[in-house]
Formats: sequence, structure tokens, C-alpha cells
Amino acid sequence: MYHRFINHLRYEKRYSGRTISIYADAIRHFLDHAAIPGNDTQALATLTAQEIRSWMAGLLKNQLSTRTVNLQLSALNRFFKFLLKENVLEKNPMQKIQRPKTSKRLPEFFAATALNDFLNSDIAGGDYINVRDRMIIDLFYTTGIRRAELIALRPADIHIAGTEVVLRVTGKGDKQRETPLTKEITTQLKDYLTLRETTFPDLAGNDRLFVTGKGKPLYPQAVNRLVHDRLANQQGFTGKKSPHVLRHSLATHLLNNGADIMSIKETLGHSSLAATQVYTHNSFAKLKKVYAKAHPRAEDSSTGQRTR
Repeated sequence: MYHRFINHLRYEKRYSGRTISIYADAIRHFLDHAAIPGNDTQALATLTAQEIRSWMAGLLKNQLSTRTVNLQLSALNRFFKFLLKENVLEKNPMQKIQRPKTSKRLPEFFAATALNDFLNSDIAGGDYINVRDRMIIDLFYTTGIRRAELIALRPADIHIAGTEVVLRVTGKGDKQRETPLTKEITTQLKDYLTLRETTFPDLAGNDRLFVTGKGKPLYPQAVNRLVHDRLANQQGFTGKKSPHVLRHSLATHLLNNGADIMSIKETLGHSSLAATQVYTHNSFAKLKKVYAKAHPRAEDSSTGQRTR
């Protein structure tokens, strides 16, 4: 049943390779803890909530974060729902499990001024690697694309319809969305494609848009590394320097500048509005500061006195 479930995620649900790996590891770990072979339907049918609690306690004892534990419990819950559908279980033992509480963590983001200064600065050199790295960072911030989505891009995903240029992105579950591109980034993409063609003349049009210095497809760790290295010595970039923080930055800046939340949801490719609404907390924090500074009846938090 374990292997059938993994194939269900891969071929029917179209989950990403990273998600499948996380789910597979969590379920294998639980089955090992419960001493149940993944194909033993009789043993699976006798699973109890107590076995889940015991496993969860072990995870917390090993000092895994509550966020990680909840992710593993979600994987287990998905597995049990599959077993219910396959008539292996009569009820889901996860229904009796109280999950550990996690503190809400606001998305990190970079200051708009820092990003503008970086993207407006001259590229260190005109070689393929320098141009590619700038193009990647620009795309992360301009489109809000996910790392896996960027890695999967091909030149054929750039569509020109008259004066409008859009990027066709394949997201989670093979869902496609079209993201409009600005004139500036369109020009940069055309220049990049020309450089890519001259640097790697053997690459075909259906090969990956972004490749390594040897012409091979980029991989996740390489993308993480290039984003970190390019932003590490730049002024204004504090905290974690990753593709996802660039995505968070776009969403936060759009919201702060008046974009409606449904448009941001479509831009990011979120399946539900709840995933997008987390950015409203960052926007609300900014609103509180503006309110405290501008409202005639607001109090100065440092003195407790009204500002006017």
C-alpha cells in the first residue's frame, strides 16, 4: 500500500518530487516505528491513535520543530485518507490526534529599495554565468515564480502575442498559469537567450531555459547558492537570502502598493486564498506604523503620549 500511495502522489496528484520525498520519508519513519511493513494491509488496519502519539512524542523529543512535526503529521494524514479510500481503514486514526501548536511566522522579505538598487546596478561581467544569475534573480522577484517552476522553464514557455509577452509557468499539480512580463525584463530575456544560444549552440529549443556553466540543467542547490552568493555582499539584504524570500518580497511589495489579494494569489499560483492571506500580516504591520505616525489621536509607543 505504501508504494501504491507514492505512485498515487506521483502520477495522479502530480505532487512535486520534493513533496513526494518528504511524504515518503515521514511515512517510512512512522511504519518503522510501528513495526508495520508498508504492504501489510491487516497490520495497517489495526493502527491506533496511540501509536501516532508515541511516534509524535519521539519526533518532539528529538527536538524537531513543531512546524516540521506538523508537516510529517500531514503526510501521515494524507496516507490514512488514501487507506480509507482503498478500504484498508474503517476510520482515520488522525482524527483523535491533537497537533502541536506552532507560532505563526511572518514571511521574510527584502526592502524594495535594496532590490531596486541591486537590479538597477550594472552586471559584473557579460559572461553567461553573470548574466544568467541576474536574470534568475530578476525573474524570481518580477514574477514570484517558485524555484522548481524556474528550473523547469524552457524557451518555449516564453510567449509573444503582439506587444504582450507572457511567461507560461507550470506549477504544482501541473497547473499552468500565465505571468505577464515587463518590457524591461522581456528585453533582458531576449538578450539572455541570444547569449545562451552563442554559449551553448548545441542546446535545443526544448532544453531547459537555465543551465549550468557546462550546459546541463540547473538543480535546486545550485539555484539556492547563486541567489545567496549574489545577494550576500549587497547592502540592504539581511536575513535568509533564498529564492523563496524573493517570492515573499514580490507578494509583500504588491500588497503594500495596493494590489488586490486575488491578483496576488493568481500571480503566485496559490491554490487557495489562505496561502496568500499570510502576506496581509506584513502589510498590516506597515499600516500600524503609518497610523501611529499620522493619526492625530495615535499615541507614541515610546512615551505613551498622543503625537498631536
